[in-house]
Amino acid sequence: MHIDLQLQPLHQDDYLKIEIDPHVSFIYLEWLKTPQNDTFRELFRMAVSLAVDLSSEYWLSDARTIPYLDFANQNWVIREVTPLLAASKLRKYARLSSKESIDLLDIHRIYETLSSQTNFTAITKFESFTSKEAAQEWLFSDYGEVHCS
Repeated sequence: MHIDLQLQPLHQDDYLKIEIDPHVSFIYLEWLKTPQNDTFRELFRMAVSLAVDLSSEYWLSDARTIPYLDFANQNWVIREVTPLLAASKLRKYARLSSKESIDLLDIHRIYETLSSQTNFTAITKFESFTSKEAAQEWLFSDYGEVHCS
């Protein structure tokens, strides 16, 4: 399903731009350059908090400028973000990555760990893409069924 997004700016700094479309419960992150670990964690924690506070159901993260997540950040995401996502309304999380990043399988380790958590009761589905159009198509593929029935 095609959704005509009406994005509103929420945050922007040297590393990250966050926009939302509250009408379709959508949050969009675009990493503008690769941050150091502490900055990544601070900004990603802020983004997750915003997504939870805004009851976002659809999340698109354009992380093509981040070539990979090291193990320390992968473990941090698993440890710190899982409890937040478990309490969220997030239905789908799509991540735009470079083909090289997808080949490194860093994000797949996180997705598999989150999906296998026995205490992870959220309904969130995770997927990686190299095309923004494909990611948005996947994100909103069931929007009509979920929101118009």
